[in-house]
Amino acid sequence: MPVQQADYDKLDAARWMAALAVVLLHCAAFPLTSVSDYGSTDWEWANFYDAATRWCVPVFVMISGALLLNPGKREAFKNFYQRRAMRIAPAIVFWSVFYLLWGALMYHLDGVPMDAAAWLRKATSGAPYYHLWYLYMLAGLYLFAPYLRTIYQRCSHRQRVAAVLAIFVLAILQTLHRELNADGYGFFLTWFLPYISYFLAGRMMFEGELRLPRPGLVLCATIALTAVGASVLSSADALNVYFYDTFSLTVPLMSLAVFQLILNARSLPRLPAIAPLTFGIYLAHPIFLDIAKRTGLYLPTSGTAWQTPLAAVAIFMLSLGFVRVLRHVPGGARIT
Repeated sequence: MPVQQADYDKLDAARWMAALAVVLLHCAAFPLTSVSDYGSTDWEWANFYDAATRWCVPVFVMISGALLLNPGKREAFKNFYQRRAMRIAPAIVFWSVFYLLWGALMYHLDGVPMDAAAWLRKATSGAPYYHLWYLYMLAGLYLFAPYLRTIYQRCSHRQRVAAVLAIFVLAILQTLHRELNADGYGFFLTWFLPYISYFLAGRMMFEGELRLPRPGLVLCATIALTAVGASVLSSADALNVYFYDTFSLTVPLMSLAVFQLILNARSLPRLPAIAPLTFGIYLAHPIFLDIAKRTGLYLPTSGTAWQTPLAAVAIFMLSLGFVRVLRHVPGGARIT
């Protein structure tokens, strides 16, 4: 079935939904790790919100795959790299420097010294702040996207399905291995490799080549299993984040189900004025979350069930307004 303009409109809806889910996830992480006692009602609500939004980054990657793997595109490699470099390089440089300084300020306010070695580790880790890993992963994905598009165009439907399943299985096994052996995440320039599975799956689902049976049921089941799994594996001494991982046993199916439900929806609010700003919202929202936490405006020692989504909506709107203003500053559009 040919792709219609309405299908592309749904990708705009997917953008703002994923951006809001990112903000909710990070808002939920605060009571989950710092405020609420393990096993309490407030902790379980935070666990639920965290588990229910783990699809956000995979959906962003699937949106990129749906657009960049378009077989109808005839774009020279040079033009592709120039456009993507202009899109992502200024953002990586600016926000990495900004959040290194912002993080140093947070450490200073907490009375935690940050020596030269700590600065160097943060600067070279691929994650100067907790959410910026996505930029570095995306850079690797963009680097190979033209080759992936060529391979995608030349593969049969069966070969595409086999490739997606194989990469998902390897990524899930790698995550299990890391959990069981307490391994790290490795060198950041290789982080994009397992995300090729989401990248390819995004285009296949967009074209109707890949479908899950009963995606609504799959979504509900995987959210429940993610929340229960995190609760069972965690304790009062430590939060176990295995089930939150992008390639846990549950999150891939959850992410595919969400993307399919968005594509299948008869109508969704497209919000075309917000969709182009979601990249900037993703990058800027930790500023307002940090301010809300430090000023006590967001301190969910109780009432997490309503405080966390309320805080997420407020921080999303503040980030949206900030990005709109920033885009009117010279150079602001290039970093958002």
